[in-house]
Amino acid sequence: MIDQKNMLETVSTMEMDYENFIRLLEVPMQRNTEERLKTAKHLRVLRPEHCIVHLVRLTKDCTVKGKLYRKGTLMRVDSNTRAMTWEEGKSDAIPEKVLAIIYDWETMDEVKGCYNCFDSSEATEKNQQKLFGIITGMYNYQPKSQRLTQGIILSGLNKACHFMYPDRWNQSSVKAQNLEGMVGPWIADGTLQALDEIMAETNPKGWNQPFIAAALMSLKYYGPNDQKVRAAWEDIIEERGNFKNVNKDGVSHIIYEWMKGKFFKDVSICKDTKWENMNRTVSYILYWIDKYMEGEELQKVGNGWDDVAGEYKDRVSTSQMLNNVLSVV
Repeated sequence: MIDQKNMLETVSTMEMDYENFIRLLEVPMQRNTEERLKTAKHLRVLRPEHCIVHLVRLTKDCTVKGKLYRKGTLMRVDSNTRAMTWEEGKSDAIPEKVLAIIYDWETMDEVKGCYNCFDSSEATEKNQQKLFGIITGMYNYQPKSQRLTQGIILSGLNKACHFMYPDRWNQSSVKAQNLEGMVGPWIADGTLQALDEIMAETNPKGWNQPFIAAALMSLKYYGPNDQKVRAAWEDIIEERGNFKNVNKDGVSHIIYEWMKGKFFKDVSICKDTKWENMNRTVSYILYWIDKYMEGEELQKVGNGWDDVAGEYKDRVSTSQMLNNVLSVV
């Protein structure tokens, strides 16, 4: 016999005035509400169903990435797109009141579990939107670029995680429950923020997923504030290369290959997101980034180029090497 449980002990309901509802916070892991609003045509006409909302109430103080959420704080689990629709006057009417179903939880992990229940049941949120919610809500960072705002970095992020942390991330497809952990190593040292800044200053159409993976890895190794590697990526995306000489710098080799596809025999492979193709393209990019950083100009790629990405995990970052030297001094 299946056990019965009373699951309503921590659930309550109340009517809430619209003015009080609209002032509530979103849960920290909320998706990109503004992006979702663009396709929310079903909310243009107010219906009674829209006026039933789900909230969480903290029963203890919680801190998320340095931000304190006090005991008693009410947050919207769902209905965030509805709230924005009403606030921006994109519905034919706004409700006088909403009927709130409130769940009491102690920790932000429990809040996240509550949020995921609604996310799964509604099946409306894509991983790209989840990524935005994780970055802004869990890591308190506001993206600057269109690509990061829209979450269009997932395949590159996944591949970079595979190369750098193969024991932990070895899946060929991105799973929603892994996203928070995947983002962590790149945002903790400023690597993701550096990539975001570069993407914000360059042509969004110039980026592809092999570039995303290689940029994350090279920025982590050389340092997110290293001006030479940042300039290299700006030149790559803007296609500022020198193709006149037989011997070319690494940046020019990358640009030329992604324009012509001669080495890989097909330019489409250069931008492909297939797992096995990215094994080669990301390694090729990193080989030439290394040569550029070393100031070497060569005619063609050398032996061992296809091992570079796989060996990146064993390197000590330049910032770590500097720290090691300073600690000895």
